[in-house]
Amino acid sequence: MESILVIFMRVLHILSAVTLTGGALAWRFAVSPALSPLSPETRDKVDNAVAAAWKPFVWTASIGILLSGFYNFFRKVATGVPKEYHMVFGIKFLLALHVIAVGILLGRAANKKREKQLTGVVFSAVTIVVLSAVLRYLSTK
Repeated sequence: MESILVIFMRVLHILSAVTLTGGALAWRFAVSPALSPLSPETRDKVDNAVAAAWKPFVWTASIGILLSGFYNFFRKVATGVPKEYHMVFGIKFLLALHVIAVGILLGRAANKKREKQLTGVVFSAVTIVVLSAVLRYLSTK
């Protein structure tokens, strides 16, 4: 029965991360450029509509990633990990908080700031993926 919970938490973590990362990538590199030929008023309306539509996904994925992340972390450290694991995890956790916070605040940001904030989220999300690979390596040492 425990193995079902472990698999569920892993799937929840990955799907939540994909939702946050994929949403930010799509908004930054597909939606934002597609809006550039529109008039400023229309662009603002569509950008605000995208922010409103994405908000429930951000909240759901954020809760999912935090719950599954804490579960996975405590389960992993209970089996013993090298000291470097904690440092890398701490950096990953702070970057995840950045992605979550900016994702939540994007609905309130001025439209002109969103592109810059999305670029930061994309950078943090890609760094998190790299750090996840490092954690996987450290946990198998």
